[in-house]
Amino acid sequence: MQELPNHIIDTLLKKLHGTSTKADDKLIADWMSNHPADQDHIHQFLDTWKQTDEWAAENTFDTTFAWSKVNDRITLNNEFANNTSNKTFRMRPLLKLIAAAAIVSFIFSGWWLFNKSRPAFNTITATADQHLTLSDGTKVWLRKGASISFPKEFTDNKRKIQLSGEAFFDVKTVADQPFLIETKKGLITVLGTSFLVNAGAKGERVAVVTGKIRFADRNDPQKSCILSAHEEALFSGETFDKKTFTGTNLQWQEEELSFGGIRLKEIVESLTIYYSTAVKIDSTQESGIGEIAITASFNKESLIQVVDELTKLTGLHYRQKQDTIILY
Repeated sequence: MQELPNHIIDTLLKKLHGTSTKADDKLIADWMSNHPADQDHIHQFLDTWKQTDEWAAENTFDTTFAWSKVNDRITLNNEFANNTSNKTFRMRPLLKLIAAAAIVSFIFSGWWLFNKSRPAFNTITATADQHLTLSDGTKVWLRKGASISFPKEFTDNKRKIQLSGEAFFDVKTVADQPFLIETKKGLITVLGTSFLVNAGAKGERVAVVTGKIRFADRNDPQKSCILSAHEEALFSGETFDKKTFTGTNLQWQEEELSFGGIRLKEIVESLTIYYSTAVKIDSTQESGIGEIAITASFNKESLIQVVDELTKLTGLHYRQKQDTIILY
């Protein structure tokens, strides 16, 4: 097998750097067709380089830096050969394979160190209502179907997690280490409080039981609102609809719904969230029906049982239309 000509070596390096033209590619193809003995070596080298590029892309590692290290070594060998011999230095296929292997080794080592320095994450999707405690002592109650991603240990200057679905948080206060919840649309920042987050597909709702939080647009953090105890906001992706609420009916994680003098229109909103089933008051009814104050407690009852009890307390009736329960 003969040595590769300098112009072929130069053209191959241009191809590896992504600067080759169609004419360069044709030159390589024509040369390979006329020199079948070297085809396997060239293909192996190109495939090895391609594989290292794919690894680097998947792990956001600096391949340019990696190549520069190997290229420096090749240049050094080139200079050494020029200083010790009058022969023109040619990079043989074996040397090229060694260079490619060095790149693979260098990038893999960097990838291992890069990922080793990143905190390990857990991702949990609740198949039923589920309670967990994070490493900082924060308590989380996940509703069925909710998904949460969080580091095994909070090592940064902020405690950041990701959430989809509905969850109730009782955040442990940690000085100088704010707690951040990232959802599809929003970003919630808090130092220590308890609150409900419902990160649904149509809109996101945050309701604060104790303390204070900042509820912001994830894509435009300047667009935000501050929520204190007994305040809630619904974020559609455009605006924040902020209002107050009463009672402790948000604490579904205790498996109990408690209403103390709560208006019926607020109760049906809570039932819709708690049971993930729409509950409404018939729009043809008098507006005063929604203002009826109700005091009642429910523990692990089904939605039908709760609605049946409400009709007895109010003298109303109910009907079910597809996936919606309507009081009338």
